[in-house]
Amino acid sequence: MDESRAFTAGELRTGLQAEFEREITVDDVTSFAELSGDWNPLHTDEAYAAQTNYGGRIVHGAFQVALASAMAGMYLPGRHVVVGSFQCRFPAPLHYPSRVRVHGEITTWVPKSASGAIRVRVIEISTVTLTSEIHVGFSLHERRSLPAHEAEAAPASAENKPVVLITGASGGLGRILVARLSGTYQVIGMARSLAAPSESSYPRVEWLAADLQAGDWEQSVERHLCGRRLYGLVHAAWPPGPQGGLLDVETDAVRAQVEFGSVTTIRIARFLRSFGGPAGRLVILGSTAATIKPVVSMSAYSLGKAALEHTVRLLAPELARGNITINLVAPSFVPVGMNSAKTNRVILTETAKVPLGKLCSPDDVAGAVDFFLSERAAFVTGQILPLTGGQL
Repeated sequence: MDESRAFTAGELRTGLQAEFEREITVDDVTSFAELSGDWNPLHTDEAYAAQTNYGGRIVHGAFQVALASAMAGMYLPGRHVVVGSFQCRFPAPLHYPSRVRVHGEITTWVPKSASGAIRVRVIEISTVTLTSEIHVGFSLHERRSLPAHEAEAAPASAENKPVVLITGASGGLGRILVARLSGTYQVIGMARSLAAPSESSYPRVEWLAADLQAGDWEQSVERHLCGRRLYGLVHAAWPPGPQGGLLDVETDAVRAQVEFGSVTTIRIARFLRSFGGPAGRLVILGSTAATIKPVVSMSAYSLGKAALEHTVRLLAPELARGNITINLVAPSFVPVGMNSAKTNRVILTETAKVPLGKLCSPDDVAGAVDFFLSERAAFVTGQILPLTGGQL
């Protein structure tokens, strides 16, 4: 039997193995039934179980999952681990009393995010029967020098503020987000070109020129970080939306919108997973013109923004395994950016549609983004927040 231990991130690698053996007794299964409340007679009633197709009592599947938890938490990777997910199959029943061998092997290890997966196999020793195979997603936790409440209360200096990257930072909403968030975070403003904001206007902001539609933007951001970890990433960039319906717009233009809402967003999520800290935040800017009120005259834009919403929902459970949240803020008509050239007549028409009697403002958007970045939203993920002012 391997000794209980704690592998460090530097020691972990794909293919690393460990195992232990243990007896499973009647008392073990009874104790598990008491703890879980699962007194199913197939597990606990010998007379009943003997009359079933199993021919006798079998160990709970969840008991075997607990053995996998013991493998991850005590042997491989050991005491520094936190479990994020279980995926299980039970190819054969495990009768008891019996003795089992629990074997674990690291199948995935991502050093940059200190996360991975371990395959745990439970084998009944006397018959050499595989009774369960359990894939455990995990990450490594850290020891802190201060209790959590003291660490949160410690004042942040300019040197130790959490780092937040904002894409589309030179756009209408992007600049407002940069200004709003730079008081709390160390903001890196990223834009395709920086013809740009003067340093005197944003004295506490770092600026980076990189194109999200290029193949190497990740390397540019990594070089700029210089080893720092990202706390949050606010994705406010979006390519210009073509006018017209789906039958009229060029196929490449439609593809560009959909890919920006899906593939580009997935790349951003992967980057944050690789270079983010222990509790990351990904906040996406969408639009009510996606699924709430699609705009036929800008169908490709609406389709891309709808793909963006679905991408956020699908990414949420995957990112959660690395303690990263992802949420989307969907503002209605905001009179900045692509709407800044609208006439007063259009502005009045849009205002009349809002029951609150006013348009969604950049501050409304910034407030929602600020919330999703904060500790108050630590348990909120995969959500779409429409800013509609009461519009149905």
